[in-house]
Amino acid sequence: MTGRARKLGIVVGAAFVLARPAVELARAEDACAQAPSAVLPGGTTPVDFGAVADPCGASDLTLRARGAFLIAPDMPDYYGSIIGDAMLRARRRITARSWLSLSLDAVTYRYVNNGGLASRGASFGPPTLGYHRTLYGDDRRSVAGYARALLPLDTARANGVEMGLELGAGIRQLLGRSLALVGGLSGAVPLDIVAGQAHGRFEPGAAVELWFVAGPRLGLFAGGTTRFVVAPEPTFVTAVPRAGARFALRQRFWAAVLVELPVAGRDRTDLVASLFAGYAP
Repeated sequence: MTGRARKLGIVVGAAFVLARPAVELARAEDACAQAPSAVLPGGTTPVDFGAVADPCGASDLTLRARGAFLIAPDMPDYYGSIIGDAMLRARRRITARSWLSLSLDAVTYRYVNNGGLASRGASFGPPTLGYHRTLYGDDRRSVAGYARALLPLDTARANGVEMGLELGAGIRQLLGRSLALVGGLSGAVPLDIVAGQAHGRFEPGAAVELWFVAGPRLGLFAGGTTRFVVAPEPTFVTAVPRAGARFALRQRFWAAVLVELPVAGRDRTDLVASLFAGYAP
């Protein structure tokens, strides 16, 4: 990691820690008070970049362990890959209606076998920094918008950098005592800079999930996500059915499992599985 990148990381971390916390509000009449039902960041993009953000704000810590598997053993491919990473995410409420998020791929391990030629390696980064704000909220619905930046701190990139900006919005709509519809839209613009040349693209995405809240400690969900490249060349990236469960544990801890099965698009990943552990002080 370069000296400039290290300084940027220190500045970002300091700004996040020193952000003024908000006074906790009573949320008994808030749609976000129903738990557990929240969008979990999955997919194959770095960190949580491009994944629709949770429309409900909180101060919390989350650890995600994710594995992505691609197996193509037949002609003409003879190709396979295993990618595993551990992501850390911290969210901090700064006002009654807004919060910050800071996420980091603490370690990513890649194994690729192409026709018998294997390569492997581990890397650190990248991080994202986001600002989120509640746009509308009542006892049945919560809507929030966000802006998130992908920061150019990634040791896997030796000859270039990748950065980006994402704008999006999420919604949680209660459908009854036990059902909730959660989802949203995102518009990500990643920018790769290699040898002094910049290559960007506009990549919108969407997510929708139906949650069944079986009780105060268990939520089950099923839904899907999709991503497209609109410019510079239109491309259908992926369509991904997903399902999982979230469990509220003791002492403000929670855990979750997410399974995703890409079925169409340019992304040929066969399976993405993620385990989550979190703490909400």
